[in-house]
Amino acid sequence: MQNQRTVAWAWQTSPGLDVASVRQTARGDVSITGQMVSAWDDRVLQLNYRLTCDPGWVFRHLSARATHGGRVHELDLRRDGEGWLANGVVRTDLIAAVDIDIMGTPITNTLPIRRVPWVLGACHPFTMAYVLLPDLVVVPARQRYTALPTPGRYLYESLPFAHAPADHPTLPGYHALKDTFTAELEVDADGLVVAYPPYWRRLAGC
Repeated sequence: MQNQRTVAWAWQTSPGLDVASVRQTARGDVSITGQMVSAWDDRVLQLNYRLTCDPGWVFRHLSARATHGGRVHELDLRRDGEGWLANGVVRTDLIAAVDIDIMGTPITNTLPIRRVPWVLGACHPFTMAYVLLPDLVVVPARQRYTALPTPGRYLYESLPFAHAPADHPTLPGYHALKDTFTAELEVDADGLVVAYPPYWRRLAGC
């Protein structure tokens, strides 16, 4: 990967854009800064996020701020050798998770793709610390990735949530939290999403 890349994705099912800058330091640590703006529940949702990973793309820290309908939510999520902290609260329910997945942006799909050594046909289950929008609540979620025969293609499966709030709002047309969902992801040589049907398509030239 270049020392720094900026990529942008357009929503395909709702008006919206997500722009992220990915930077690797001289030590190899990964820093990602981004902003997503989208129509959400007939209102504008703005999400600002900054996350860091170690040189192996293992998640370390997320700072996020979401503004929606005049309300502001903030999240400080950390993981170290002793476990997870969300806004300073110990989260033992996330103990099995290594990666995070932020609802509403494809940037975090890169983490498991870059972190795990893949061979064609390999299938890996994951427990994710899933960050729900717009309120930035974090819940454990089960997912599965399979490396397809075509290089740069992965089958992504979101398995039913064990702890999803029953009345949690979501985007019109976005898969429900309690549903099983599958998508064939296309990524580039850096593991950054090019296409995530039916939701995101990366803009040409980035």
